[in-house]
Amino acid sequence: MNNLISQNIPGYQLLDSGFGKKLETIAGITVERPSPQAIWAPRLSEQEWKKATSVCIRKNDGGGTWKHRGDKEPSNLVIDYQDLKFKLKFTSFGHCGVFFEQQAVWDSLTAESKRLSTELGRPLKFLNLFGYTGCASLAVAKTGAEVFHVDSSKGVLTWGRENADLSKLDQKKLKFVQEDVRAFVKHSLRKGFKYDGILADPPSWGHGANKEVWEFEQMIHELIMDCFNVLNREKSFFFLSSHTHGVQSEALRNLMNDHKSKKDIVVGELGVKHSGRKDERILPAGIYAFARNII
Repeated sequence: MNNLISQNIPGYQLLDSGFGKKLETIAGITVERPSPQAIWAPRLSEQEWKKATSVCIRKNDGGGTWKHRGDKEPSNLVIDYQDLKFKLKFTSFGHCGVFFEQQAVWDSLTAESKRLSTELGRPLKFLNLFGYTGCASLAVAKTGAEVFHVDSSKGVLTWGRENADLSKLDQKKLKFVQEDVRAFVKHSLRKGFKYDGILADPPSWGHGANKEVWEFEQMIHELIMDCFNVLNREKSFFFLSSHTHGVQSEALRNLMNDHKSKKDIVVGELGVKHSGRKDERILPAGIYAFARNII
């Protein structure tokens, strides 16, 4: 098992966590958010936690409400990743447009994209499913790849385009597509489209662009098999992550191995390291399987 742990992220620090919450600094703002995985006790004092100026309170339906000191929501927040810029906004689900545990994923995808492009002697064609606000898409596009970014939400696609503009990326090779991911992959199958790399970061449940229902346990197998069938057989790669309760990394390995192609697979956990110099705790943030050299 090879865990991917995000740390030393410019503009972000995980200060503390515990009792179902996490304390962070995000683009200079101290934030308290729910974190169900944090079942241990916090280490910092109550006084330190009271320094949070933006606090998200979870609702029973899974949503949330924000309370900002002075009733003024922070604005014009931007965070950097290498030479890219990501716009931040506080959403009702307690998100901000960037999942910081994904930094290690972006690093892995960037390195693999550069390696494979050099080996093949051409730019890659990359597909990002459930792409959200585009952080991974922008990271791969920066390597010279042509990127297809698919999400069912018009709002996050607009957000992704704003991130591309902020990062001064050429959007001719960065295509934002509002579509149900299963429908998009099946369309690619019918048309014979092929990709050199795929990232899929599916939610536990959700809805497609036309209200199609997505349920991870019932639908992930068909999607993954379809994804393998649209990958080039020139040592392509496929990164799959999951945040669904009860699903473990070896389950993702078994799922990836259901497709009969030859491949190298690494599985592990995703997490974020706390920023304190003597704090070695890792906040768990999901699992992944990374298939490489697919032929």
